[in-house]
Amino acid sequence: MPTGRVRDRRTLTSVLGLHELLAYLRKRTFWGLVCLRGGDGEAALLVEAGDPVSALFEAGGTLVRGQEALRHVLRMVDGGLGEAEAVELPQPLVSLLRQMADAELVHRDLSTEFIRLPSLHDRLLREGFRGVVVVRGTGWWAFLPFPGGAQALYYDREAAGERERHALLSEIASLPAEIDVWARPGERGSAWASLRGDEVFLASPGLDPAELTAAAGPLGPEIVRLLDGTLNLVQVCEALGQPPAAVEPILLLLQRRRWIYRYIRRRRSEA
Repeated sequence: MPTGRVRDRRTLTSVLGLHELLAYLRKRTFWGLVCLRGGDGEAALLVEAGDPVSALFEAGGTLVRGQEALRHVLRMVDGGLGEAEAVELPQPLVSLLRQMADAELVHRDLSTEFIRLPSLHDRLLREGFRGVVVVRGTGWWAFLPFPGGAQALYYDREAAGERERHALLSEIASLPAEIDVWARPGERGSAWASLRGDEVFLASPGLDPAELTAAAGPLGPEIVRLLDGTLNLVQVCEALGQPPAAVEPILLLLQRRRWIYRYIRRRRSEA
């Protein structure tokens, strides 16, 4: 979640303490996040002045939202484990984040080192994708709603403002950043390729087969065996007799775990 100006910070020892914090913020027409941490979980409550809160909760790598997330938050706070921080954000950004709280996070932490952002954007438009793509850099965030028209939202911890979508994409495409893809409920649509398509992969040496299988399933070790720096995604799929939809998520997992040692761009391709 984006960061901003901290308006309040406190330890919550009961559900009553959470209600008191929310009441305090509403009296001050607060727009932003209440970030909660406790035990092995963390949560974000999206507060929009006068409206019910929306919630996201994550523990052990599992993200839940909506009423289920609120139940987890209440249990966490009721156990006296809640550290709360109220972060003020611009109103347009909070409204967009509330929409995301009802969406499904279908791709997370994709690196612009591996993903050609303009190509991804154009592909999602062609496929009629409905949701939000979030690009996170160092101290800045870009929010691309789909279908969304010609505008995008850019936030840099100081202010949020609309930007012309293609101009913003051109500006941030080469910057180091990570990409999250949020799909509206029931709108995930068909699978789409996330990798550039022109890279080859080299697996990090010394990977533990048991750990790899636990994380990626039985296909994981077979894929890693082929990642010798000579094959691209299509060639790996052909060697395994598997479709890209089965192979690509494992390659992305290897990327997130830093189990891909490096990639080599074999040729330049157009967007």
